[in-house]
Amino acid sequence: MPQKAPKQGKAKPKTFVKKAIKTKAQSNGKPTNDEALSAPMQAGLAAVAAMKSTNDAPTRETKLTKVIELLSRPEGATIEQLVDATGWQKHTVRGALSGALHKKRGYQIVSEKPKDGKRIYKIVPPKP
Repeated sequence: MPQKAPKQGKAKPKTFVKKAIKTKAQSNGKPTNDEALSAPMQAGLAAVAAMKSTNDAPTRETKLTKVIELLSRPEGATIEQLVDATGWQKHTVRGALSGALHKKRGYQIVSEKPKDGKRIYKIVPPKP
């Protein structure tokens, strides 16, 4: 009898079946997952849940947040001030203003050029 050639192509991916968690009544009195946790573990999970529910979490201080802070001031910021605050080059600051802040995050950025020649950039607050 001739032998069959091996199948060509992709192998089928394995599928995993998620088992249903039984309630106490279904498991004949055995403790459920929540009841099986030790007291310190339950206290730790409660503390984590409390941390997530509060909005008092500190935000990360990044170079982009520094740029946003400087631009949000009433007087705005010049390119030189933004370069000093971030350590970036001028073209990188301009790219961040256009790309990361305006296009991706939706900030409305305006520039003004007063008589002294130093261009000032500001974030315009959104209109309600």
